[in-house]
Amino acid sequence: MTSEFIRQQPQYIQHQKELVQKGNNEIVESANIANDDADTNPLQLVDSVVKKYNDSVSIELLERIRKGSPYFFEKLVIELLSNMGYKGENGHAMVTQKSNDKGIDGIINQDALGTSTVYLQAKKYQVGNNVQRNEMQAFFGALSGYGSDRGVFITTSDFSDGAVEYAKNQHIVLINGLQLSDLMLQYQVGVNVKKQYTTFDIDEDFFIEDD
Repeated sequence: MTSEFIRQQPQYIQHQKELVQKGNNEIVESANIANDDADTNPLQLVDSVVKKYNDSVSIELLERIRKGSPYFFEKLVIELLSNMGYKGENGHAMVTQKSNDKGIDGIINQDALGTSTVYLQAKKYQVGNNVQRNEMQAFFGALSGYGSDRGVFITTSDFSDGAVEYAKNQHIVLINGLQLSDLMLQYQVGVNVKKQYTTFDIDEDFFIEDD
């Protein structure tokens, strides 16, 4: 198995595309940093390397999620939004039943009495199978059945232009696959912190001498 053969595989090609999507603004910046003179801030170089490494982990994380079951994905998004603070201090989060869920995959009550509730739709789709406008309309209809007009729609793929336009008009929050994996890294869901680095600078106040 040669490197050329690997580069021709659809999974590898998609992996590279998603890396570019995640870091397209960083590529030019990294090139400029690499070509800088000896006065280049070393922290910029470190930030660039860490960003590239975490982007690679983020893409691998998304690929793992796409291989899991839809029910696992629903549990994952509930845990993510709970870690993000949506459950609140005394709230409750749950995945709805596997069948006859009335178009809602997860419910987060943000307080003990359930006076403020977040409704979720989670679609584990493969690359290229984007969420369409009709699916967004169905989700809005499900929200109406619960007496709500706001919700969060999460997918491992992406959203069509029609779906994005409809969601914007109906106050539905959208999270696509790349945003999902970024949030999972940020809130440490499905990942472990491998290593942390501490940098220092001079505390100028410390060196101020009294008259």
